[in-house]
Amino acid sequence: MTPDPLNSQVTPVLVDRVPLFEQEGVRGVAVRSLLRIDNTSTAAERIVRNELEAHPEWNEFDRALYQELVFGTLRWRAKLDWVLTGFYHGEFSKCLPAVQQALRVALYQILMISKIPPQQAIDSTARIIERTRNAAYATTLVGILRAIARNVGGIRYPPRDQLAFHFSVVYSHPLWLVERWLDRYGEELTEQMLAANLERPPIYLAANRLRIDDRAFLEWISSHAIPFETVPNASGMVRINPFADYTHFECWQHGHCYLSDPIYAHAADQWAQRAEGPVLYASTQPSRALLPILECAERARLPVTVWTEPVPVLPTWIKHECTRLEWQLPAIVSSDDQQTYKSIIIEAESSGIGLWRRKPERKWRTDSLDIHRSVRRLIHHLNQLVPRLEPGGTLLLIVASTEPDETDAVTTWLCRSDTSIKLVPFGEHTHDASVYGRPDGTRQTLPHTHRGDSVYVALFERMP
Repeated sequence: MTPDPLNSQVTPVLVDRVPLFEQEGVRGVAVRSLLRIDNTSTAAERIVRNELEAHPEWNEFDRALYQELVFGTLRWRAKLDWVLTGFYHGEFSKCLPAVQQALRVALYQILMISKIPPQQAIDSTARIIERTRNAAYATTLVGILRAIARNVGGIRYPPRDQLAFHFSVVYSHPLWLVERWLDRYGEELTEQMLAANLERPPIYLAANRLRIDDRAFLEWISSHAIPFETVPNASGMVRINPFADYTHFECWQHGHCYLSDPIYAHAADQWAQRAEGPVLYASTQPSRALLPILECAERARLPVTVWTEPVPVLPTWIKHECTRLEWQLPAIVSSDDQQTYKSIIIEAESSGIGLWRRKPERKWRTDSLDIHRSVRRLIHHLNQLVPRLEPGGTLLLIVASTEPDETDAVTTWLCRSDTSIKLVPFGEHTHDASVYGRPDGTRQTLPHTHRGDSVYVALFERMP
């Protein structure tokens, strides 16, 4: 009898007591991260950030490769699964989850990363699968990966005459959304949107104008040889490499900048032109959309209160950012609070379709029913919050979605259900040339027009 009861085929022997997936370095950790993303509701961004913090020994290449493997595999999962299903002997969907993820990571390197030799990706995956199952099984799957690598040019995808299915596989999006977009936008525009949604999300840094002016911020970025692009009509915002570790920038550590997006900055600037205090920011899960609002409120000395549901708790990241940026920490209230406000900002708990470029795991967690559920939640929150808006007050609605059910339809419902609420057209000035104005004066960014989140924003006013 073996002295160690855990030494079996089910629990492979650990080399020098190193955890299973750690034995394959970046690739193994990527497989482990994908398993955690699939088995929990935790955001991929958070899991990736935690792993990067846990591996300070990784060099710049390792850190970039790890992020590329995780987010790239999530972005292209439907296409990867199509190829693997075609070559796998049996039902790929019934593989062990660890084997599925290891094969996806390997295939992503074979199909999408030209700088990595296919054999290197295959060998690493073989070792993971061997430790997970056994050597014979690993040998079989290695043969499948080698066959794919030899026949990349001969892989066949669904024919284009089955357009929705073709787009769903080739551009790796859920079929139900592709069908909706084809009905609404047509073939050409839908293809542009799907392709744009697969691009790596950019990182936008905005100057904290309470600590540094726009010119000084740009001079600092330039003087430190950080590659960047300016954002049209936004002198205090830059777009940098999506793999840049901005947390190590001196300007970040000194609180001179923060993460943002042109559409959020544009919405905050337009709101600030009419804003009065006190201010209520309502969101079940506050995002980076809150930061430009807090900056505008800080500059105008307007007190901000954050409303969360069901538990009145200020997220830790907001506390951390306010401390780093030296901003006043907002107050917190529960949904039972009945105080009235001169300004209310609602960041809707939407389906999140507009965030899929930055949060690709949501593509595989969302279905068409989530749109209807989010509309009901948003109307419920509007019924709770709009009565607290004082006469002459302003209401800003932010919805991270491309779907009219969650945007236009809700705006129409609000104006009809409360005749004292009117839609206020946004001004002509736009923060970014890709933030298009609409005939009714609202704003909507789409994947192919805006290198960031796809978001709908609308500004309202309660008649005096």
